[in-house]
Amino acid sequence: MSELELTHKKVRQLHDLLADRVFAVPKLQREFVWTGPRAAELLDSVYRSMPIGSLLVWETGPSHYDHLRHNLSLLPLFDRKSPSGLFIIDGQQRLSVLYEVLGGQTKKNSVGQDVHFGRVCFDLSPDPSEDDDPPKHFVYRKPVDARFVPVSDILAPNWKRRLRHHTQKHFGRLTECRRRIREYDVPVVVVRSKDVDEIRQVFIRINTQGMGLRGADRVFARASAMDLRDMAHELRSGVNGDFQNIDLEVILQGFAFVTTERELDVGARPLEATIAWWNQQIDHEGKQAAFLDRWKRYGIAFEKSVDLLCSKFHVYESKLLPSTNMLATLAVFFMHYRRSAPTSRQLQEIRKWFWATGVGQRYSGRGFRQNLMSDVKFFEKLGSKGTAKFHFNDLLDPADVSRSEYGKSSAINAAFYCLLLAQNPRFIENGEPIRYDQDKGRANRGDRHHIFPRQLLATSGLRHRDYNSICNICLVAAEENQRFGMRHPRSYLDEYRRRTHFKRTMVSHLIPYDEESGLWVKGAQKGYGQFRRRRLALICHEFERVAGIRLFRKGAELA
Repeated sequence: MSELELTHKKVRQLHDLLADRVFAVPKLQREFVWTGPRAAELLDSVYRSMPIGSLLVWETGPSHYDHLRHNLSLLPLFDRKSPSGLFIIDGQQRLSVLYEVLGGQTKKNSVGQDVHFGRVCFDLSPDPSEDDDPPKHFVYRKPVDARFVPVSDILAPNWKRRLRHHTQKHFGRLTECRRRIREYDVPVVVVRSKDVDEIRQVFIRINTQGMGLRGADRVFARASAMDLRDMAHELRSGVNGDFQNIDLEVILQGFAFVTTERELDVGARPLEATIAWWNQQIDHEGKQAAFLDRWKRYGIAFEKSVDLLCSKFHVYESKLLPSTNMLATLAVFFMHYRRSAPTSRQLQEIRKWFWATGVGQRYSGRGFRQNLMSDVKFFEKLGSKGTAKFHFNDLLDPADVSRSEYGKSSAINAAFYCLLLAQNPRFIENGEPIRYDQDKGRANRGDRHHIFPRQLLATSGLRHRDYNSICNICLVAAEENQRFGMRHPRSYLDEYRRRTHFKRTMVSHLIPYDEESGLWVKGAQKGYGQFRRRRLALICHEFERVAGIRLFRKGAELA
């Protein structure tokens, strides 16, 4: 390291430097990842004069300005006319919060969540001096006059005018709050070095020991020959809007799968090795055009994968994906098959893969790595030759479906909701189709109805893991869900039982409805036990029908 210098800057001085646009965000930095509550915690630490860590900046000149990032940052754009700049190596999240609470605007973090900086508020409630565990002084919530005051008002240049309506006591506390924040000393370590690789390694080591870098961030930090982070964001922003929170690591993993010059492997280290290989190809072999062409074709393949899953398997949003890695493997198919849609024969094999991977949870657990690599090879052959066959040998116990619980995230649950959507469920009231699509009425938790109500079964002595089984869930429009309430199904379904559309509606929800279904049994516990067995058999049969292959072991227990 050429030179290190430790200085201190008060928060008000940092605000001045930010206004002068002397801070720069290098490409190796991640985007803003914090949430509103975490921003409030930072202000609380500042107020209490607790350490918040130092800023580490790299002081450098115009020769390194090509390493700047031009977007994906909450900080003011760096003035490229400046003879020198301070590239933020560590502390971007903290500095972003200290800057954004000035304006109080709403910004999005890396996963698309809105962070309302105007809701970072100082709590004016009495401060219990003798309490061993005093409440936090800063909270993340909507402002309330005379109680929760936005930090943006407290730090504003016209703060006295904004706060003049407060009582003298409160105004005094707010004045002290402003002083504590603005006068807080932040340690700043300045690094002076001409070695970009050395700075890159410092960034990776610091984040490994501190907050930690995700696999994607480590790859982005090492991608010196291309603006990979921006390219990944641009690819993600171009897909269906309900998939724009897909983890960037999935996008990178898919690109590694289509880098066929490298040995096929899964995980963070092979991913980093793939990008390092591309770096070398660009820097030493001059193959930037080849890289950009590969990336462009991959982006198109990725978009086609999203569209196919949406149109053929009712995956209307990313939450309905049994595994996000399914996008990475399916993109391999479209890299080798350039047409817009697969043939009927290819679609038949993709259908087997989709349902087997979802129900069988093939991309989780100990076998996920081998299954991913096997599927990459399968899709390479299916796309290039069109003759590959998908084989599924690890047959499941139906009890795995029965044990899956409502509200929990799992591949089986996601596949189950896709299965329900594939039935084109209908309103119980009139038999008309319920439109679950990308524009409105998504299959969210508000549309998921317990067929035997939770409270009814709980008071009958059943455990939550029993009555929350997905075998007790169907997709019902929210207004009907509210109307049915906590009544026994024999009560709320009885008025529709003799209507002409009733049987068709029950079939569309995969609900058995005959006399042996358990729906009409008076005792809730007995009726639900009977119903759960019947519906599990129906669900498993339908899974196998849509998949076109056998998924479950014969003779396995259905209870």
